[in-house]
Amino acid sequence: MSDTVYYVTSNQSTIGYRLQGEGAPLVLLHGTGGDGEANWSGVVPYLINRQLMRPDYPGSGLSAPSLGALDLDTLVHSVMAAVDDAGFECFDLAGFSLGAALALRLAKRFPGRVKRLALVNGFAHAQDARSVEQFSLWHRLAMHDRPALAGLILLTGFSADFIADLSHEELRQMREAIVTNTCWPAMIQQIALDMTLDVTPDLAFIDHPTLVLGSRLDHMVAPSASRFLAKRLSRSWLEWLDCAHLAPMEAPDRVAKALAGFLDAPAR
Repeated sequence: MSDTVYYVTSNQSTIGYRLQGEGAPLVLLHGTGGDGEANWSGVVPYLINRQLMRPDYPGSGLSAPSLGALDLDTLVHSVMAAVDDAGFECFDLAGFSLGAALALRLAKRFPGRVKRLALVNGFAHAQDARSVEQFSLWHRLAMHDRPALAGLILLTGFSADFIADLSHEELRQMREAIVTNTCWPAMIQQIALDMTLDVTPDLAFIDHPTLVLGSRLDHMVAPSASRFLAKRLSRSWLEWLDCAHLAPMEAPDRVAKALAGFLDAPAR
């Protein structure tokens, strides 16, 4: 299932997005430091009978850098510019990690456009002590020691068994790929956004059927963050994967199965 790349202008920045497949529209939002290809390419082949859109945030992947400060509302405008350019009137929306917070903000701002939500290893805020420590460390390493941050992402983003099964060369190549392919200015902006965002007040306004998909072995975003979302959202269903934070890359088939099982089911 090949994709086609399109570009649209939002807030004087050029936003790139990938579009592929046929069927009901599903928009896939990526996480911190990633892009639509890096985070979702493994999942896409399993999502059949869907028209899939993968927009990249300003400065990430296909998209030009933002001319101003990055916040959730700027990202909402960027995603909606791509959605409108593609001609989607209503669509399902799935967000991974930072993308989950963005999906929640977008659903609050445009409730009539979003049909169902799926939040994969998401979080409402990162003000707890552990998250503050983690993202502060990420920010320092992104500024001063990117190979060390790449190693940390691998060790905490994937499950221990997944990493242990890799050869020394495979692990080295994965670390080098992160160092080489990451859009570091955008990642630094997105880390700063992680540290300040809080969509907790938005949750009371969201009445969409929502799948909260957490990972029991998550060492980047505590599993309690998924439980918090499920408790605060009025129409949520909580499901678990036995893998780590980077589930769309570690277990794309299981992520796709959970998404399809929820999004393609009869209305709840």
